[in-house]
Amino acid sequence: MPRYTPARLFTDMKRAQIQMGETIAVLFVFFVLITIGFIFYVKVVKSNIEQEKDEFSQLRSVGVAQRVMFLPELQCSEDNIVKDNCIDILKLDAAQSLMKENEVYYYDLLQFSDVGISQIYPAETKWEIYSRSLEGFKSKFVTNIPVALYNPSTRRYGFGVLAIETFSK
Repeated sequence: MPRYTPARLFTDMKRAQIQMGETIAVLFVFFVLITIGFIFYVKVVKSNIEQEKDEFSQLRSVGVAQRVMFLPELQCSEDNIVKDNCIDILKLDAAQSLMKENEVYYYDLLQFSDVGISQIYPAETKWEIYSRSLEGFKSKFVTNIPVALYNPSTRRYGFGVLAIETFSK
């Protein structure tokens, strides 16, 4: 059996302390790398969630635009045949007051959005159909759709833009 002398015992203890210090240093570096990786992962996931929220907001805005375009209160029709991308001006004038009176019904369809129509040709005119904005909104998405504006009393067409702004938190 080897005999330990105080000098040899001292060097063995020193060597053991150095190995313990190395182990602790390696573990510290390992946990620092794990923490940095976790922070990076969380930031990537957070940016993906923000991107998906923006895509969802855009899809919701397009859905609102489609619902507005297919409202029978606004569509042009002749002999019960509906014309695409056409808005009847006489129906539009009546729809303004109708939508204000039945705000709860139209909220279910249009949610938090502003819907307006601007006639560009032959004369400039604006109609605000629906307005329900959201206070403290984080994002606003605007959809502009070119439409034909038909005046049944003169049987003439004009050109306009349907502007839909949707709000989300």
